[in-house]
Amino acid sequence: MGKPQFYAKVFDIDISVCMSCQICVEVCPFEAIKMDKEFELSQRERFDHLLLRKEQLSKSNGYYHKIHPVEAETVDKSLGDAAAAAEAKKKAAAEAAAKAPAAKVAVAATAEAKPATGGPSSSPVSS
Repeated sequence: MGKPQFYAKVFDIDISVCMSCQICVEVCPFEAIKMDKEFELSQRERFDHLLLRKEQLSKSNGYYHKIHPVEAETVDKSLGDAAAAAEAKKKAAAEAAAKAPAAKVAVAATAEAKPATGGPSSSPVSS
């Protein structure tokens, strides 16, 4: 099954308190926050318009490649390697699961072929 994954119910960033210090980028455990070079986010309204929702903050991978090309290439390579490793692990587990019933049948056949020995020992015991 795997580990449960938790997602935030609401994800938003309040631009009115953002200082572009990039602390949120550094502490994000999933490396999901990337700083943009667009600093002109002024609005006429103070409250609702300065609260950016997930849909407004989401950018495409192509956009990420445009603003951080070297880092984006490294991240894409590591994600590709992780996906390939996960696929190889899944394939190995499937092969092991397929071999397990065959091994059980072989063990059962070997057990049936051996004569049952459970009687008293025939070796003499000296007193």
